[in-house]
Amino acid sequence: MKPKSLNELTLRDKLSVWFRSPLGKVVFSLENEQLENILPRLFGYHILQFGYTAELNFLNSSRISNKTVLFLEDSETNKKINMSIRTTAEDLPITMDSIDVVLLPHILEYSKDAHKLLREIERILIPEGYAVIIGINPFSLWGLWHILFCWWDKMPWGGRLISVSRMKDWLSLLDFEIEKVKYFFFSPPLSNIKLLKKFLPLERLGKYCYPIFGGIYIVVAKKRIAPLTPVRMKWRQKQNLLGTESIEPTSREIVNR
Repeated sequence: MKPKSLNELTLRDKLSVWFRSPLGKVVFSLENEQLENILPRLFGYHILQFGYTAELNFLNSSRISNKTVLFLEDSETNKKINMSIRTTAEDLPITMDSIDVVLLPHILEYSKDAHKLLREIERILIPEGYAVIIGINPFSLWGLWHILFCWWDKMPWGGRLISVSRMKDWLSLLDFEIEKVKYFFFSPPLSNIKLLKKFLPLERLGKYCYPIFGGIYIVVAKKRIAPLTPVRMKWRQKQNLLGTESIEPTSREIVNR
């Protein structure tokens, strides 16, 4: 079979190829390492991960038993996952207030309508449920690479990068509370692993000197509970039968019969 050209590959194929590359494997490993410090602290009955390929399973560190992967486009299923769903990103066949944790690894960057997708996330999350979002920071060396290579339609530079500040604004409008923001991967996104290892001192320095310029970020947001405003009954003021003024005698005459 003749291999597909770059233009014939779907988004799922492109991401799958990139995550199998040396740099993609390093990114996947680092992201899982960060999630190991986040997911075990999030409890509930159902956790949902958005995904393009079954190769990328970020749910191993979660203690939630019911793990579901929502596959986007025509992607294969993973036998290690309890349940899998195929659908589009912006129209979720999931009932409202039913999911405890939603994980979005590099999903919003390639979504056709990121606002609508976030509204769907808010809809399906239970009150005080969590959204965990992984994205590429545009204000970093990764953002510079994106400017240089976005015209080539290569992964992961083919998406629309969203800054943390904008992500916070969007989530705030949907009544989410930001609980944690974590930046990491301060080295340039080089495909040569040997060359990448030479930037390890930069990785250690970035955590303390310029943490907001990490190439990748994780945002943990909690869905707030809508406050219930009690309806106050408007009681009628008790009518003062005597009043405050003096009462004059009636002028009506009494007729003796």
